[in-house]
Amino acid sequence: MKKIVPLLFPIFLFTNLSLHSETILLKSGEKWEGSILAQDKDSVTIKLADGNTKVLSKSVIRKVSFAKKTESSSPKIEPQVSEKDKKIKEEKELAEKQKLEEENLKAKEDKQKKREEQLSNAKRHYLEGSFGVGNGESQSELRPFFQTIQVAGVLFGGGQAEMLSTPYKTKNHNVTARLFYAWNRFTFEFRGTEAKGNLDVGGFQTLSYGGGGGSSSSSDNTANVLLGNGETKFQKVSSRVGFTPYPHSLLDLQILGGVERIWTKTNLEVDSLGGITATGINPNRVSYRDTSNSLKGYSFGIRFEWKFLERFTLQGQILHLDMQGPSSLRSNEFRLDSSPFRYSQFGLDYQWKSTGTEVNVKFSTKIKGDFSLFLEASNMTLNNKLQSGYITENEGGGNSDPSDIFLKVYGPQILIPILYDSKTILSYVQVGANYRFNF
Repeated sequence: MKKIVPLLFPIFLFTNLSLHSETILLKSGEKWEGSILAQDKDSVTIKLADGNTKVLSKSVIRKVSFAKKTESSSPKIEPQVSEKDKKIKEEKELAEKQKLEEENLKAKEDKQKKREEQLSNAKRHYLEGSFGVGNGESQSELRPFFQTIQVAGVLFGGGQAEMLSTPYKTKNHNVTARLFYAWNRFTFEFRGTEAKGNLDVGGFQTLSYGGGGGSSSSSDNTANVLLGNGETKFQKVSSRVGFTPYPHSLLDLQILGGVERIWTKTNLEVDSLGGITATGINPNRVSYRDTSNSLKGYSFGIRFEWKFLERFTLQGQILHLDMQGPSSLRSNEFRLDSSPFRYSQFGLDYQWKSTGTEVNVKFSTKIKGDFSLFLEASNMTLNNKLQSGYITENEGGGNSDPSDIFLKVYGPQILIPILYDSKTILSYVQVGANYRFNF
């Protein structure tokens, strides 16, 4: 038994290592590399790298190494996948792909369904009537233009100029009537606004007198107090068409375009009172003045309507206006410097080019059914540029001096841009009611 154990141990060692041995080191220092094919108690059979087989006696073997072969010396063996596993993998990948496609299709269908609901809720077919009242301010270009002409007269010779203590903007009471028709993506609006106010003409009037020639020439200046009253009327009519590129049930954005008309009119009684001048001239006078202006043109811009909390709506418009038209002033003046009095006329006729903006914001809340109340704020500002003008005066039998005619024709075009930036303004805040007829 003692003899059998030493013999079995090497056999067990070589049997265990033969599965993994690759290099055999001999006692002589010689080294053999390959794969062990077989062994017994006396020898080991190894297959060398060149394919030859060599039998080595175990008595000459010093050591057996188990170093792994390099990637380059032995090809990597890929694990074999069975047909069943391959089929299971393909079925799993196909199932995941189908699931992803189903999710994408469902998301697309949900999006389409949501859009169809939006379009359905955005459909509209109704006629809405509105009426509002409020207060605001308005300004016509006629008053600053008239005053500028008077200042120019004082600067370039005898004449009169007025400095009003009140601003050119006039407080007014106004009303607005509106019809609004909506049919799916299209809207049609017709709006009319009228503003009336009382004009305070208080201020001062400077008069310059001059006459004669040579050594007998004389001049005199005086200042009068202005009293009186006036009435103003501002009318504006708009017709606009809107189109919604992308309908939405809650937020509606539209492109707007339309036609605009404006009429302004002012009637004044101006009493100019002062003391007798040093040369004995009575400067007191009474003037009746009528001014009118008519502008027409087009507008374009955007409109929005936002519905929230079921019963509230915020609407607004931002528009660019481009307009032109004539204006005129007629002043009939009665001078009290002679008995019983002297009468003279003064007139202005001219053309304007007007551009500017109009902004409207309207907040509405439903009260019952299709009846609602609203609060609206609006502001329109037009900058007026003088295109042509003519000053007329009939005192002394007409205009015979060619230099006066030249000044009367070209004076307004030269002086107005220098001395005053003319504007037409209408702003107001109104409260009112809406009623909608649904079809």
